[in-house]
Amino acid sequence: MRNATLPCCCTLAALALGLHGSAQHDAPIPGPPPDEYVDVTGDGIADLLITSRTIHVSDPQQPGYLGQYKVGVRTLSGTSVLLWSTPSTQRWFTLDSAARLDPTELAARIHFKQLSWTDPDQAIEFWLLERPFGPAITKDQDGWYGTGDHHAGRTMVLRSANGRGTSVAAFSFELPYPYGPVEVKTHDAVRVPNGFGREGDPPPPVPKMKREFDFGHEESGPQVQVPAGLPPDEVVDLNDDGVIDVVIRAREEHGLGGGEPGYFLRGISPQAGTAFLMTNTRWGTWGPFTLEEGAPLTPERLAEGLTSGILRWVSSEKGPVFIEVLRHPHGVENMPLEWSATPFASVGHLVYRTTSYGRVHIGALEVVYTLPGGELGVRSQAWVEEGQVLQVR
Repeated sequence: MRNATLPCCCTLAALALGLHGSAQHDAPIPGPPPDEYVDVTGDGIADLLITSRTIHVSDPQQPGYLGQYKVGVRTLSGTSVLLWSTPSTQRWFTLDSAARLDPTELAARIHFKQLSWTDPDQAIEFWLLERPFGPAITKDQDGWYGTGDHHAGRTMVLRSANGRGTSVAAFSFELPYPYGPVEVKTHDAVRVPNGFGREGDPPPPVPKMKREFDFGHEESGPQVQVPAGLPPDEVVDLNDDGVIDVVIRAREEHGLGGGEPGYFLRGISPQAGTAFLMTNTRWGTWGPFTLEEGAPLTPERLAEGLTSGILRWVSSEKGPVFIEVLRHPHGVENMPLEWSATPFASVGHLVYRTTSYGRVHIGALEVVYTLPGGELGVRSQAWVEEGQVLQVR
């Protein structure tokens, strides 16, 4: 997985909008700067390399703009970076600014297939800063600018395994633009046993075998197998507004004795500030309302259902809300020990209500899961401001 930003032909006019409102008066560090090796874990062996490259540009429309210097960070052999790898979340794993590095929590999330490591033998690159050069670049335009690779200030986690042992560390990139290149800041580093997090390493490639009868259909890869148990909560921001909307969580249901099995349950709960739309079924119980693809939920239909008591919004502020999706038996013999779907695992979309940037929205939520693997996630398929028609196309 490469995180390099492709070269872009910035116009000189855009560069003139740079970042020189700073009160500093130092001259920008000339580029490209020399390589710098960084020991993040403190074991005396470098984990990261701050490096640069030069991209030459030939543009008749901008004859005095000759190219860019780029500065980034590359992982060295034996270094892996931790990332979220669930159906709901695919991004680099980050810690809150006040959170401590907790190897026990990391190990649990890796065990339950929420997190994985990059390949320690394949370099990962983060290109973070760029600087234009050429005779047309004025003094006001000259400086280091962000590439749009938004990692500055975010606390990520790496693992370093070498002849001196294994460590995990929390680190961040500091970008003192426009006057200087990248700095790597270590927030915390912990020695761990050799083999720590090996469950989250990339699986070895499956050898390709030609089937006896091949009709041109591609076989899907093996499912991720989530072990039985109670995974840590996974929080999900549905609208990318920085506010958590729902939580994927687990709970345990104990057997009643007499050979009755117990179950590990996995499901979805609304976070404070979010509500799910529920419907009163013909058996007099409440269950999640589901919206089929192509079927509109009009403001009139919603208002009529709420007024008549057929529909209602439920949120965690008024009591626990948990929509069961998957279950795994335990404590009993002669039962398949695998994940299965519950009656609430509908093919339709859940409807939620939340506030984003000060406005109330309603949205349609797709629940995705694998059987018998047990992966579970949510994806927002559509959302509108309250009072508009909600429809999944």
